[in-house]
This record gives sequence, structure tokens and C-alpha cells, in this order.
Amino acid sequence: MTKKFYIISLGCAKNLTDSESMAYLLESEGYILTDEIEDAQLILINTCAFIQDAKEEAVREILKAAQIKEINTDVKLIVAGCLAQRYANELKEEIPEIDALIGTGKYSDIVKAVKQTQTGNKACFTDDINCNIKETQRKIFTKKPVAYLKISEGCARNCTYCVIPKLRGKYRSRKIEDIVNEARSLADNGYNEIILVAQDVTLYGIDLYKSKKLADLLTELDNIKNIKRIRLMYAYPEGLDDDIINCFIKLEKLQKYIDIPIQHINNQILKKMGRSTSKEDIIDLYGKLKSSIPQIAIRTTFIVGFPSETDEQFNEILDFIKLYPFDKVGVFTYSLEEGTPAAQMPEQITKQVKTKRYNILMKAQQKISRKINNSYIGLKTEVLIYDKIESNIYLGRTYRDAPDIDGGIIIASDEELIIGQYYDCVITSADEYDLQGKVVKNEFS
Repeated sequence: MTKKFYIISLGCAKNLTDSESMAYLLESEGYILTDEIEDAQLILINTCAFIQDAKEEAVREILKAAQIKEINTDVKLIVAGCLAQRYANELKEEIPEIDALIGTGKYSDIVKAVKQTQTGNKACFTDDINCNIKETQRKIFTKKPVAYLKISEGCARNCTYCVIPKLRGKYRSRKIEDIVNEARSLADNGYNEIILVAQDVTLYGIDLYKSKKLADLLTELDNIKNIKRIRLMYAYPEGLDDDIINCFIKLEKLQKYIDIPIQHINNQILKKMGRSTSKEDIIDLYGKLKSSIPQIAIRTTFIVGFPSETDEQFNEILDFIKLYPFDKVGVFTYSLEEGTPAAQMPEQITKQVKTKRYNILMKAQQKISRKINNSYIGLKTEVLIYDKIESNIYLGRTYRDAPDIDGGIIIASDEELIIGQYYDCVITSADEYDLQGKVVKNEFS
């Protein structure tokens, strides 16, 4: 009988790459991926547990799958990822329909876990989150030409609000040659926009080579013939040194786009967050990036409502983004996570205050984003056609737009445009999230 599996991948792009690895290993064992959960003999849910909302989403998906098991008792339910790593004992007790739990260091054991469940036994592989990274191939889930490429696992930072080090372990880099070989294979198969992801890309190589090697890695990737775009995500501000900044200047394929999670700008709050940077450092970095790379698009994130945050400290963020405008800003309300130092801090902020501050900051950033986007009206830029919305309406992305995170450019065209190809477009109008434009010449060669 044909064995089919259905997979749900929750959370970040790093989690997605793990799901892709597990999917490849299952297919190597003869399983076939299905789009219909009711057709599957195996349901795999790769979970996130970064904040409370993510945990609740994961539990909802697990309970839905458990209901399917009640109808078809032959279905095997596998729960992987951060929730499995963090709450293995609780999940075993509260949701007995789960057949196997796979922690963040054990994705490569997916087949072993499945085989164990087929003998009627439960499986739980959640030990050793600091194990060496095992190189596996992946079944890419993203749409061509985009593929994520994880360059390291774990985290070496000690942010007081974050559980990632407890879920993912210490920082472990992949070898340069393994990353380059995978990137070359992806590019040869039509995935020519490579997005490098890690908990902090700036630390790449610090463990393996005893010094930071991101600039060396970027230079190697830039030399791969079939790669068109390279994009960096999750670069901590304190790690953006001159070597990395010079890569944005020198390397043709490295997009002039950087995601820098600042999280706050008040020095007292930054210290309580365990961040190893200051307001002055961030302002200096902002100026260096803007002066060295005039076209650079900078994305950042802020957390509002951190314990003890006053109105004045919150307003400091508002003043900061007006003086130092960012192209893209994500805002999170502080989520109290058990087991973190911040969870034990006094002066926790009420949900009502956190929500109010979130709305104020988002509204302020919308005005800034609209002004920045309006400045592009009339300019010509290269656009990747990413999707078709209607019969003659397309969604494109400029170098300023990361997939699944940022907005894009809406293009109306009477001529058929090819998904995954690049076109020269003129920006005709804009709002706070998206641009509108038209193709002005044929597809790039």
C-alpha cells in the first residue's frame, strides 16, 4: 500500500528547513507527500514554541490531527520541533494520541522514530540539543526561485526574554564547503534566490573556525554562477562588523537588504533584555550602513511592553524611528516565557498597555513606510515576479522585499509574465506596505 504523509511546518524559516529535511528523509523511505491530511497515514507537525501565540497555534494543530486519529486509528502522529523539545513530558501526558516526539537536535532520526511507532511503540527523541549538525538533503517547499539556507543551529546570545538557547542549544555552524555545495545544488535546480538564515548570521563560524566567517561564506556564495540573489536575515546589530558591511559594497549578488533585530532603543531596557548593544551603538551602526550603502533597505523589530517599560521609555522608540527611519519594522508585544529571567522580573506590563503601545508604534511606522515607499515613485527597478494574483495582476518583489515577511510590488500587465523571472519595472504608486508598478521592458537576460 502507498504510504502518504502530510506535514505542517510552523514558525520561522529555520524551522521550515528542518521540515524540508524530514520530508526528504521520509520520501527516501518510500513515503509520498500529500496535500490532503485525510489521505495521510502519517501526520508530521513541526512546531514552534518561541512565544505564547506560537505554542497555542501548535497545540491547536496537534489537537486537530488527534481528532483525525480518533477516526482512523492507523494514522501515526509525529510532533517535532521546539514544542516537542520544551514540553515532551506534558505532551505525552495530555495528548496520548501522539505517537512520537522529535526534538530540535533529532530531525535526522525521523525515519527511526516512524519505524518505532510502526511496531506499536511510542518514540521520544528529545535528548542532546547540542549534537552536531547532520547534513541531509531537503525537499524544498518554497516556490522557485527562492530557497532558505540555514547556516547554523542554536544561539550564543543570552537575551533575558528568549527561550531559543534552551530549545535549540548552543551556536553550531555548518562547514563552509557543505553550505556552498548545497547552495550550488539549489541554484542548479532553479533556486537562484538564496536566503541565509540563522538565529544570528553574524556569528557564523565563531565555533567551528574560532573566528567569524560570514564574509568568507558570502564571498564563496557570490561566486556561484547560477545564483542571482543572496539575502541575509537575522543579523544582530553588535555583530555587523566592517567585514560584513564591506560585503554589501563589494559583492554583486548580495542584496542591499538587512534584517537587524534591535528590539528596543532605551539603554536601561536593552540592559534588562540582556542585549549587548546600546542606543549609541545602534545609532552609529545606522549611520555607517546608510553612508556606506546608500541604497540599503533596513528591516528591524521592536518589543513593546517589556517588564518595567515606562511611557517615556516606549516614547523613546517613537522618537528614534522618526529620526532614524527604517524601511520595514515588525513589532511584538512582550510575551512572558516561563524559565526566562524576564519572566521573574517585577513590574510586568498589562496586556492592555502592551496592545496600546503596539498599535501606536505600528501606526507611526505606517506613516514612515508610506513616505519611504512614495520616494520610489517614478524610479525603475528590477523585480522578481513571485506570484499571479488575478488574470493580469502579479505580485513581484524588489531587493527591498523579503518573501513571506515584507510587502511587494503589485503589477498589472496585459502581457503574460513568467513566475520566477526578473523584469524591469517603474514604480507608479505606493502605500504603506506595497508598491504598484508596470513592466517597461522585456525579461532580464
